[in-house]
Amino acid sequence: MLQRPPRGDHQEKEIYGTHPGDVGVIVVAAMLTIVMVLIFITPSPFARLEKAQAEQAKAARQKEIDKAMATGEVSVSISSPRHH
Repeated sequence: MLQRPPRGDHQEKEIYGTHPGDVGVIVVAAMLTIVMVLIFITPSPFARLEKAQAEQAKAARQKEIDKAMATGEVSVSISSPRHH
């Protein structure tokens, strides 16, 4: 009859816990995910800047129009479109 080898001779490595490198990968992935979510949720500072510049340009244009109207430099006329 065949006999089994004793269990002490058979070596198996058991893995306990998680390697620090694995935890590092998970932490980096979580940080990247959080940053991407914040980028999509928060308003763009460039959009705010463009809106402020547009309002400033509109106010300056209106100021020039009002100044021209007060001095009588502006005349309104209807003419046909020019063909080049």
